Amino acid sequence: MSSVHTSETDAAWRRRASKAAGALKEARSWAAGEPRESAPSAALPLPGGKRMRLTTDRVRARPALSPQVSFMLGQNAIGLGVWGLFFPRAVQRFLGLNGSPQTTQVLFGAREMATGMGLFSDPTRSGVLWARVVGDIFDIAVLSALNRRSNPKRGNARLALGVVLAVTALDVITATRMTNVKRNCS
Repeated sequence: MSSVHTSETDAAWRRRASKAAGALKEARSWAAGEPRESAPSAALPLPGGKRMRLTTDRVRARPALSPQVSFMLGQNAIGLGVWGLFFPRAVQRFLGLNGSPQTTQVLFGAREMATGMGLFSDPTRSGVLWARVVGDIFDIAVLSALNRRSNPKRGNARLALGVVLAVTALDVITATRMTNVKRNCS
């Protein structure tokens, strides 16, 4: 074994082996009173004898389902963002919404696309989830205003309102849980 580790002393090798064995234990950073462990890391050898250390976040959410729900909300938002950005007149026709297509693109398409990409890249970002909740409140206000007898697409507006209310509940639950995620990096 000493031929494999010529550049390191036996004591350094034992420290590394002990640290690696400790990294195999699952850290539960959300549990109160438990000491925080350092984030997983690795040292990569570079040319010239230098080393580069790569470290990642150790993120744990309770329950573990929250990041997956958040990721799916992000995917849904990207789909709605594409619809609002590239087909604003179709959105307006579907809901019976009057106004300029550019307004629909900005207020609905771009907003959904931005939050969707934020959650798609990192589903643990609670700030993006809370931004979705604020956007949902705006959507609820607009869809409630479209739920009038004079709107020929009132049924579509009601359907969309029901979907937005359900998604808002998921957004609030997921945002609350992801706000309580503890991140620890070393």
